[in-house]
Amino acid sequence: MEKIEEIFNEPKIIGLIGDVNSGKSLTIYWIIKKLEKIGKFKLYTYGLKYKLDEAQVINSIEELEQIRNSIIVLDEVMSLWNLDDRMAKRKIENSLRLINHNNNILVICGLPENIKKFLSGKINTYILKKCTISDFINGSKSKYVVTNYHGDERGSSVLNLQKNEALIFDGFHYNKINIPYISIYDNKKNNPKIIKEFVKEFVNESVNEKIKKEVSLDNCNKNLKVKDTIK
Repeated sequence: MEKIEEIFNEPKIIGLIGDVNSGKSLTIYWIIKKLEKIGKFKLYTYGLKYKLDEAQVINSIEELEQIRNSIIVLDEVMSLWNLDDRMAKRKIENSLRLINHNNNILVICGLPENIKKFLSGKINTYILKKCTISDFINGSKSKYVVTNYHGDERGSSVLNLQKNEALIFDGFHYNKINIPYISIYDNKKNNPKIIKEFVKEFVNESVNEKIKKEVSLDNCNKNLKVKDTIK
């Protein structure tokens, strides 16, 4: 089985691709924690919802291009690079060219439709989460990578991986890995269940009203008994 430390062994571009709510961010946090057990490294991040104490946050392409000898994680890559702007393509390619030159490992995290043809061709290693195959761009290397896989998880329309699973393609081999759930990095775990919470509140209100009526009726009966006793 491919080990994460073997993927992060030299300067390269790694693409972490998956549908919305497929567990991409949790996979990023798990990878970082896994690498921290191996050794020390400088970490730069962009777009992560949960801020890491050990990471330096960047907010611009200028900062990205000056980083050396580090691991860089770009979540929500579309908000940093306008990948739909053809005029920006050359600038993005120049930034990516500096990754190897500056001895960095870059992790790009995005949806299948975010990974344009020119960007897909720059990726050395793929980490795939659950993906809708039709969302990949026709003719792109990333679509070839996902459609060329014929394991049990791949259907005609979906690469149906669970949230605790990821499929790695290193350019030669496919390997599936398991990713443990890390509660502290799950920023969606405390989201209220909209319908169930509403029903629960409604039921509680109904019960409370019933209790109030019963208490009121009970007090009324007691008062009547007291009056009868006095008479």
